[in-house]
Amino acid sequence: MMKSKMSAAAMIVVLALSFQTFAVSGAAIAASATDQTTSSSSKAAAYAKAVYNKAVKLLKEKDIPYAKAYITKHIRSVSQYQATLLVLRLENAMNAKLGAYTDRMFTPGTQETIMKVYKYGEPINTTISKIKDTNLRSLLADLRDSGYRLHTAEGVVFPIIDYKTLLPYKPYISKDIQDYIDIMVVESEKVAVSDAALVIPWSEVIERALAQEVFLKNHPNSNRAKDVRQMLKFNEISLFYGYNNTPLFQYTSNTVNPEALEAIRKAVSGELSGSSFLTKLKGWYDILKDNDGKLTQEVWKYRADLVPNS
Repeated sequence: MMKSKMSAAAMIVVLALSFQTFAVSGAAIAASATDQTTSSSSKAAAYAKAVYNKAVKLLKEKDIPYAKAYITKHIRSVSQYQATLLVLRLENAMNAKLGAYTDRMFTPGTQETIMKVYKYGEPINTTISKIKDTNLRSLLADLRDSGYRLHTAEGVVFPIIDYKTLLPYKPYISKDIQDYIDIMVVESEKVAVSDAALVIPWSEVIERALAQEVFLKNHPNSNRAKDVRQMLKFNEISLFYGYNNTPLFQYTSNTVNPEALEAIRKAVSGELSGSSFLTKLKGWYDILKDNDGKLTQEVWKYRADLVPNS
């Protein structure tokens, strides 16, 4: 009987020791896994920093085609914050280089050659395929790889930023810059004003202004809030003053453009939804109706007070 009890006790001790051994072993494995995860995270962070620093260096060197290609290839390797900064820096660099590229488009013979083959709105690759001059082909390829497209106004062709080329970065960047890129794609794909004339419907001017207002409500502290605020201001001025070649009031009769008035009427006929832009537009519509669509002294003063053209 004693022997049986001793065997049972011995078995309990063995089981206890086995459990402790398993627990220690499990803890060691868990610790090892944690160390490996920490090590992997550290390596990933170090790699992300190296990628970010190289991209910044390339942008500082103004090597935009190489920098853009490098960012496109490696953007998934950096953090969202780093990716957002890189896209903002890239846009800054594209804007900074735009003047130099434009100057190159006005070297002797360049405009004449391009104007013979370029068709409004065509992809830059299509234009390149029609150019035989090696230097000009190289310039246009450089523009393409830097993220520009061609645009024409007042009888000349010049580069503008092609914001569609920034769309692939959207999954990796912050929401405000995603929304900013969407706004800028609309602006670059259909330029609103050309040769001092409105080339989109008045209703689209209103749609763009509303999208800009939503952006500012959702992202008041965005790095690009100031830029969007300026665009909204421009669209407001457009709807209160018009353009030199598309005036809001006819020069001879001082009567409001009927298409503009109808677009404004439709925009303010429904729920204003707490929109300060639509509220402002509603007041504008009301005073225009009260004055039979004429640019009277009352309308002139109301406009100057509400939306100064300066």
